[in-house]
Amino acid sequence: MNRVKRLSVIIGLITLGMLLHAPTHAEASLDKKVLGLVNQAVFEVVVLKPTHDSLTYERPLPLDLLPYAERTDKYTSVGTAFAIGSGEFVTAAHVLGLDHESQFADYSIRDASGAVFGIDKVLKYSDRRDFVVFTVKGRPSDAFLPTNAAPELNDKVYAVGNALGDGIVVRDGLYTSNTPEDVDGEWKWLRFSAAASPGNSGGPLLDEAGRVIGVVLQKSPNENLNIALPIAEVLKAEAGVARLHRKMVYLLDNMTFTKIDTLREDIPLPKPYRQLNAELTARVEQFSAHLLERLLAENRAQIFPNGKESQALLHKSYDAVFPYLIVRGSDGSWDALTPRETKEIELENNGLVTAGLAGHSLLLYVQKPDDIPLATFYGDSKVFMDTLLKALGITRPVGVDKVRVTSYGKARDESSFTDGYGRKWLVRTWVQEYSDEKVVTFSLPVPGGCVTMMRADQTGRVNGHIMDLKALTNFVYVSYYGSLKQWREFLAMKELLPDVFSTIDIAFDYGRELSYRSRRVAFSVGQRNMAVTENSDLKLSFGFFPEGERTVWDVEEITVGEDKNSAAAFSLTRNTRPPAELGDKYQSEWEKLVSRKMPYNRTSFLKDKASVIAAVFTGNVAEEKLEAASLLYHVGCTKEGTVGQKEMETALDGFLKSVTVFEDGQAKEPLAPKRGKRARIAP
Repeated sequence: MNRVKRLSVIIGLITLGMLLHAPTHAEASLDKKVLGLVNQAVFEVVVLKPTHDSLTYERPLPLDLLPYAERTDKYTSVGTAFAIGSGEFVTAAHVLGLDHESQFADYSIRDASGAVFGIDKVLKYSDRRDFVVFTVKGRPSDAFLPTNAAPELNDKVYAVGNALGDGIVVRDGLYTSNTPEDVDGEWKWLRFSAAASPGNSGGPLLDEAGRVIGVVLQKSPNENLNIALPIAEVLKAEAGVARLHRKMVYLLDNMTFTKIDTLREDIPLPKPYRQLNAELTARVEQFSAHLLERLLAENRAQIFPNGKESQALLHKSYDAVFPYLIVRGSDGSWDALTPRETKEIELENNGLVTAGLAGHSLLLYVQKPDDIPLATFYGDSKVFMDTLLKALGITRPVGVDKVRVTSYGKARDESSFTDGYGRKWLVRTWVQEYSDEKVVTFSLPVPGGCVTMMRADQTGRVNGHIMDLKALTNFVYVSYYGSLKQWREFLAMKELLPDVFSTIDIAFDYGRELSYRSRRVAFSVGQRNMAVTENSDLKLSFGFFPEGERTVWDVEEITVGEDKNSAAAFSLTRNTRPPAELGDKYQSEWEKLVSRKMPYNRTSFLKDKASVIAAVFTGNVAEEKLEAASLLYHVGCTKEGTVGQKEMETALDGFLKSVTVFEDGQAKEPLAPKRGKRARIAP
């Protein structure tokens, strides 16, 4: 995930949250006159609850389980604010969320009588100190709180705020100590023992005379020793400027490299709230994107497929129908890994969803139900997500109950993204209005369905996830597998096929023959080898390997099976000579190929109740030149049960006669495919 963090004392502390409005009352003793002033000068910060819900549920929401005030209030309380001068108000910057996107349209303040005033212009702002000074539309009470910029340690203090949605409450404690802020100790946070709860954020910390000494910001997670910004920092802050000063770190799930830098920028004020929100959000997202670019650029020599640590994976081949993620290990080496635990969920009509958690992403292999056309599955975002929801069991909490979500409706945003290997990903986001969250999926079409990376988070964080997922697409390791019926439908989706398919020609004619031709190899299987029907299966196992000065993503193994429920199959596998620095395991496997030792010596053997035979394809390579070969293909044949050596050799030889290898001088190079040519199927 894109983890952009503020490296200060606030790391590890719980940001005070958002709850509901209720009548004003007090829990600690202040002078009656002061309490009256507090009643007029302290406000809830509220947002309108969404009036539209894009989600569909398995049953009506049991809203009667919610407290009366919560289900009848059309606003949601997100914090506290207070008047510091005539027409000027203060709250915590994080309460208003000025530096990120939100589905909440407008922020307002609400007084004790329930009157609501929309936030208008921002006069001062600092994300580092976590405060904002603003004006509102309309005229609340002219009352405001006096300030005390030099409070005394160990004095009694009062934390005022909309604690736990119970209205503005006052709770007492002591001003206990000061804590230097972490970056350079430029100021000191106030520490106090008065209780603070979700909803207190942005409220005033008062002395016994009712003067503001600080802005309540955070609660210590383990003890009642909470944090406020000294009001002196607000008073002396330069007017007419929004100040961004944030140390940020970027890292990706699959590698240990990080990039840290500080965003420093001043934006002139005053500005309308929404205008400043858009500008700050854009600045933060641009800086975050720049960090990612620098992270990848500065470490390019060590990031897969570059560097010696990538060599092992460039000489491996995986069967990855369920996708793998290429990950850098603690020793610096790169390998393709799957989640430790995956779960299969069967759907009606032969649908299947396999899911596993990889870092911050839910990794999915989705086999669509037979009754959904592939074009609909790819083209209709509602159908796609409804299919996932049948497997994932996402629920909405309502009081003590949980109600299953059956649909997110159409995606709010849809686009496509082509990764560095020419693979086309469908990018979609759905909104969850009630919780200000979004769901994002990156889906790569494969025969019969897709592989998907999925994340969900608060609306303001999803653009960061999208940046992450775009980067991670280059590290997805996947095979393409399906029945010929599924391949026929998939190959018709020409605009969604990876670029490499423009160099591949797949043709099949049921009852007769299947042929495969690329710029690397060609072969065919027909009735003389095995039955070719719509239930026959084809697997293209893709891998990454060097070609000249670059690394390509291309087919490393092709397997054609008589039926997915049968072991009868033929395969053709690409092997490259491992570099000397790779260990004995790689060298000995290559030596087996060159010397045509078991299992590549045309000797049949039994494996998993099936007979297997394999041989090295030498093509036009002279026997004496095999030792120097840098590339060799081998072929394999599998048949159900125990089959005699002669029958296995006959089947293997029949397949070998159809094979041509165009690489490494083993045959004449094929003509380059015409521009735009795609894999085809016979009528």
